This record gives sequence, C-alpha cells and structure tokens, in this order.
Amino acid sequence: MTESTPNQNFLVPIVLVFVLFLALAIFPPLGALIGVLSPFPLVFVALQKGRQVSIALMALVFVTLLLLVGADQATLFLAEYALLALLLGEMIRYRLSADRCIALSAVVTSLVSLVVLMVLFGDQETSVKVFFEEQIRAHFAQSMKSFESIGESPAEVASMKAFAERTAESFAGSYPAFLFIGSLISTAANYALVRIAWTRLYGSGLFSEGKFSEWICLENLVWLFIGSGVALFIGQGEIEEAGLNVFLVMLFIYFIQGLSIVVYFLKARNVQVFFWFVLFILIFVQPLLIGLVAGLGVFDIWADFRKLRIASAEDI
Repeated sequence: MTESTPNQNFLVPIVLVFVLFLALAIFPPLGALIGVLSPFPLVFVALQKGRQVSIALMALVFVTLLLLVGADQATLFLAEYALLALLLGEMIRYRLSADRCIALSAVVTSLVSLVVLMVLFGDQETSVKVFFEEQIRAHFAQSMKSFESIGESPAEVASMKAFAERTAESFAGSYPAFLFIGSLISTAANYALVRIAWTRLYGSGLFSEGKFSEWICLENLVWLFIGSGVALFIGQGEIEEAGLNVFLVMLFIYFIQGLSIVVYFLKARNVQVFFWFVLFILIFVQPLLIGLVAGLGVFDIWADFRKLRIASAEDI
C-alpha cells in the first residue's frame, strides 16, 4: 500500500471544494450544506501550509463571490466563514481543547456577523429584526399554501395563520440566539471534519484527546440559565427579549451536554450502531425527547450521572 505524498494531501481539500460545487450545480439545494462546510478546506490549508496561504485562498474566494453575487454576500462570507476558518485554524494550532476552539470561534464569528448585518441594514429602512420577521412570515405563508393545497380545512388553516402571526415577532426577536447556535453547529461540524481528515493523514498530534462522551460544560453557566429563565417569564420588552436569547442558547448547550451523557452510556453498554441511529432519530424528531435530553444535561450538574467529577476529584 503506497503512502500519499504531501502534495497529494494538499490537494485533498481543494478537490473537495470542486466536488461540492459540482454537486451544487447538479443539485442546488446542497447550497446550504456547502455554506456550512466551506470553512473546512480553509482550516485544513491553514494547518497544512500556514495562515498566509489560507488568507490568500480566502481572498480568492472573496473576490470570486464579489464578482458573482455582489458585495453583501462576499462580506457575509468573510464575517461568517472566512473569519471562522482563520480563528479555528489558529486555535487548533495552539492546541486548545475542542470546546474552547468551538466556543471562542462561534462567539467571535456570531458577534462579527451580527455587527455586519446591522451595518448592511443600517442605511436601509428595514431593520435586522424586521428583515428576519419578514423572512419568517414568508416561510409561514409558504407553509400555509402547502397545507391549503393538501386539503386542510379552512378553519385549521386560519388557526395556523393566527399562530404564525403571533409567533413571527417572537422568533424574529430571538435571531441573535439562532445566529449563535447556528455558528456553534457550523464550527463543531468543521472542527470534527478537520480532526477526522487531519488524523487520518498526519495523526492526532494537533488535537486534544478529550472525548465528547466525557464533555462537561462550565458549572457556573447554570446561573445564566436560571437568570435568563426568570427574565423570560417575568420580564417585559427588551429584558424579556434578552432573556429569551440567552435562555435558548443555554438550552442548546445543555442539550449538547445531555447528548454527551447519552453517548457515554451507549458506549458503556456497547450498544450496536443501528440502535444509535434509531435513538438519535427519535431524539431529534420528538420535542419531548429534546426537552428530556436538555434536562438530563442540566441535572447532571448535581447528579453527575457519569461520575466524572468524582473521578477528577480522586485524581487530584
């Protein structure tokens, strides 16, 4: 079996980019997937050839987007994906833990993206919140047409329209939380892909040995969760809106911790992969199970289901 040369390894992310764009040409809905995964080749090149080569590649992509889709989309690419790739590459190079790489990159890129959105809409009559509200209403309207086309009763459609009107403003007010959660998901996906690809080609020397099944979020974050819940349920106006955003972010973080607990026990019991697949499908399609997994993450602070804190205390 012949080993791949460094030049061949360098071509891996570049070839992947062309494969993704070819898939986009054949099947346009893959555009969202390409957007989420676009930092992966940039991070890989940054780790392999250095930040200068990576920045040059980012500049090439920026100029291409500038010529093809305009300044706004090219600027959003820099704020959301190029900056993410640069930060993630540098933090991996400094051998920070996975959770710090993901959290810090997501925080910075989401804040910069929020500022860029405000600047882009600053000279327009439509604010960022109103823009998101209009987009949500448009999606709801499209869904209503689908329900009408499949023969839903007029009374049910009218009820759903009323619900959509009531919730559109609330969803629009929580767009910072969804922006940050989306950034977390994108960062985690790209970190995982880079880690898998780099480990296969060069070994795991750059990456920490921490396991997702043993991940624990900071215990003090529970006060943010409690405080945001109080602000959400008894606050009004901007206080309620801020509470909603923080509460959604914290709920997502504890959901991830709950998933790590589930993975820990699946691995401990040597459960077959097929049952993993079935269980995770059930979790993601059932809101009740999503809530239960998030609750598992919250109560792990006191219950220590995996006994990891006890083991850490004994090692000291």
